[in-house]
Amino acid sequence: MNISAIVMASGFSNRMGENKLKLKVKDKRMFEYTVDLLEKLDFAEKILVTNDEDIKEYANGKLKVYENPNAEIGKSESIRIGVENSGEVDGYMFFVCDQPFLKEDTVEKIVDKFYKEDLITFPMYGKKRGAPMVFPKSFKEGLLNLKEDEGGIVLITQENSQSVSIDSEMEHIDIDTREEYEKIK
Repeated sequence: MNISAIVMASGFSNRMGENKLKLKVKDKRMFEYTVDLLEKLDFAEKILVTNDEDIKEYANGKLKVYENPNAEIGKSESIRIGVENSGEVDGYMFFVCDQPFLKEDTVEKIVDKFYKEDLITFPMYGKKRGAPMVFPKSFKEGLLNLKEDEGGIVLITQENSQSVSIDSEMEHIDIDTREEYEKIK
């Protein structure tokens, strides 16, 4: 896959009140699921954007790790760092670290659909759009020009995107609150 996998892990977990990525889900810290998943997949490059020392240490040697000195700006800054540090690729696939149940097969389905048609490609869990999303290289400037807490979602239109239907509700779960965490731990 000539795609850059970019993991965004420099948020502040404001709704959780602590770094949710370091909370245990079953036998691992939440962020470890994403790092371990990417280790199994054949991306052109695997980039992690974080400021957390534990996450950096775990990912060291598995992913290229970049700090986000301006994380307070919002997710646009993590996107910018990931894209700017990517080589010549066909697309950029953005991962979050609070989806511990995401499967290898799901990522491969999204990538397969992306390579059939050069459009922004994302999973649909029922009627909910989810992550990870892959953006064609033609969106590089748009991704670099996002502001503050804008994500790539603002670039999506019906004409420039496509979805992949995913049956598993568990894969879509992302944990933002203590209540959501208590349900899955």
